[in-house]
Amino acid sequence: MLNFTKEGMKELHILSEGINFPVAIPIYTDWQGTQFRYLLENVRTAGFSSYDICRWCITHKFKYSVVYPLCRKALFKNPYKYLKYLEMMLKLKKFSKRI
Repeated sequence: MLNFTKEGMKELHILSEGINFPVAIPIYTDWQGTQFRYLLENVRTAGFSSYDICRWCITHKFKYSVVYPLCRKALFKNPYKYLKYLEMMLKLKKFSKRI
């Protein structure tokens, strides 16, 4: 499910508390670790959403992955949430093309 390069990875964080879709973010360098701590503070104080976290990752050139099961069971169990997931991914694709 997560396609991150394991070589050189120091940490793997999965942010899930208070957001719609969990986001996995690997940390490869000490500088990324420092930047990630700033992100965590923003998530706590400013109430970042899954979309905001992914935009932050794109802007700061972090690898990330939205952890959401893409299967029929997820689709039929909660079609509205699946639609919101697809909508968010489309917005992120458009955003990443602008940067």
